[in-house]
Amino acid sequence: MGKKIPEGVVPSDAVTIRSLLFTGGTPFYSFWEFFSIVIGPYLIIHFFLFPLPLLIIGEKMGAGYTGSEMYLSAVKNLFLAELLTNVHGFVAIVTNHAGDDMYRFRDGCRPFSGSFYLRQVLASVNFWTGSDINDFMHGYLNYQIEHHLWPSLSMLSYKRSQPLVKALCAKHGCPYVQENVFLRVKKTVDIMTGVSSMRWFPEEYEKKFLDRDAVLAASQ
Repeated sequence: MGKKIPEGVVPSDAVTIRSLLFTGGTPFYSFWEFFSIVIGPYLIIHFFLFPLPLLIIGEKMGAGYTGSEMYLSAVKNLFLAELLTNVHGFVAIVTNHAGDDMYRFRDGCRPFSGSFYLRQVLASVNFWTGSDINDFMHGYLNYQIEHHLWPSLSMLSYKRSQPLVKALCAKHGCPYVQENVFLRVKKTVDIMTGVSSMRWFPEEYEKKFLDRDAVLAASQ
């Protein structure tokens, strides 16, 4: 059995760099545990141990560069690549899950129930879709709604299903949000800085849909 959740602790509360550094960690793990188990091994192996062979290669066949120069150059490039990769990942993934036009919910729901499928549409966003070049540049992450509905489908299947999903949502009055990535970045930053907040789904409808899911599950 796992540890009991400490009194007064809300598991959904965000864990931030500030809380780790200035409060010594979380009720579940210390800052040292977080660093030594989660971040530390990756930092040390990826950025410092992985390019170590360049120290030797540089001395043997450096073509005008010393081993230490090649090693430091590799470390700098690895850090730069990591930074750019994280920025790209943030823009491509976080921004189509946040915004003042996205809904949040109070309770969980049954997997693959009616509430589940509704939430996938209401809590995710598509970027512009359609052309092969555009889809390739987005890594097909621009079909986020379809990906949430069917996580194991192929990229081509997302493209084929997107017009059908959008038409179905329009038929039933379900919001289907699709905007360009730059507008989504702004909306995400507004959420992060407190300028705006994500919407709460109406509580009475949430409960109604969950009760309906329970009845359907019991009848199967």
